[in-house]
Amino acid sequence: MIKKSLIIFVIALSTNILSFGQSAINSPYTRFGIGEIDRNGFNNSKGMGGISTGLRENNQINYMNPAAISSQDTMSFIFDIGVKGLSNDLKTSTNNLTYQNVSFDHIAIAFPIQRWWFASVGVTPYSKVGYNVEQYSQHPYFDTVNVFYDNIGDGGLSQLYISNSFKIGNHLSIGFNFNYLFGTIERYNQTYVDIPESFSTINYDKYSFRKPTFDLGFQYYTDLSDKYFLVLGATYSNKINFTADRETVEFNSVNFRLSNMNVIDYIDIASSLDTLSYSTNANYKIDIPAKYSIGFTTGIKDKIKIGFDYSYQDWSNIESLNAIDTYTLDETFNAGIEYTPNKFSIRNYFKLISYKAGFYYNKSYIKINNNQINNSGITFGLGLPIVNQKTKLNISYTYGKRGTTDNSLIQENYSIVGINLTLYDFWFFKRKFQ
Repeated sequence: MIKKSLIIFVIALSTNILSFGQSAINSPYTRFGIGEIDRNGFNNSKGMGGISTGLRENNQINYMNPAAISSQDTMSFIFDIGVKGLSNDLKTSTNNLTYQNVSFDHIAIAFPIQRWWFASVGVTPYSKVGYNVEQYSQHPYFDTVNVFYDNIGDGGLSQLYISNSFKIGNHLSIGFNFNYLFGTIERYNQTYVDIPESFSTINYDKYSFRKPTFDLGFQYYTDLSDKYFLVLGATYSNKINFTADRETVEFNSVNFRLSNMNVIDYIDIASSLDTLSYSTNANYKIDIPAKYSIGFTTGIKDKIKIGFDYSYQDWSNIESLNAIDTYTLDETFNAGIEYTPNKFSIRNYFKLISYKAGFYYNKSYIKINNNQINNSGITFGLGLPIVNQKTKLNISYTYGKRGTTDNSLIQENYSIVGINLTLYDFWFFKRKFQ
């Protein structure tokens, strides 16, 4: 059976994907706060510029607005799993560096409970930290000696979500996500001088996060005529107050950086380190502000879909990782379009494909030297039917730019390719045989 063969493929794929881990970024801007927050849903959403608030489709999982889960058929079961690849080109006014990686993105299922009650469960990334920044300055007492500062970060937060979505009448759906955020962020700060047989000082901080949160969402959907439709949506995510566990260690070691060795690699193989100090704090304060989003989709049924989202978070009075005056108001604008030539075509496969495009613009919460770090990009996507119109291979491509080379800052030009398999089947339908 098709269902069985796809399940075998999904299990094999997930086994290999999970080995990639969560680290899939190298951005100096993830030094701040909890790192880069994942703002988009799955590839169906990413291909359309990241719209999600008003996006409602019966063969895709849109956990970003839990009200959208109720759009699927009452006899259906959806399984979704995906990976992504990143290529990031970092530039300053004088240098550049290219970073590439592939990682697991998400795994999720959605299913009906009653004719009016639907649910979804999944694991997705919430934020990512990954950077390696080196700075140096002249020694204050020796003109011929430089002091180097290496800053390395790794980790991030993952999100386990459980969605419940309810139909109220023929035009309204409400839903809520129960989320459990978990993960660790590790930061290494190393100081050394370029003198053979000198010593190096390493400051290591590890933050451990565990916190339940929730999202609320609603969607109003109606037919404007026999041909046109409209979906209006809104979501709310609560303010999060972490009391994270923090472990801080200060080491002294030989100057391994003169041998071009990374601090993480050195700690892994070092037989002994001279511990100068050690402390723990089980009540370390970290905040994430409430998030609000509104959006809509409209268009021609089974043919064209266009949409727009707006969301904001006010980080201006937030204290996170003991940093204040580093954050500001975060605003994001998303717009996208999808075109399917003929959803019911029998002989022409290319007419069954959904073609997508979009763009986004984010005025991020990070502010450096009074410069707000902006992030913008364009997206493209394909929804490739497999076996039937509802089981799809979704592919998205994003090209974006973050930051600037002005004011001694760093500009990132990045490309992201996402691939996910959406398995759709009727698992609750009783077949009759003669």
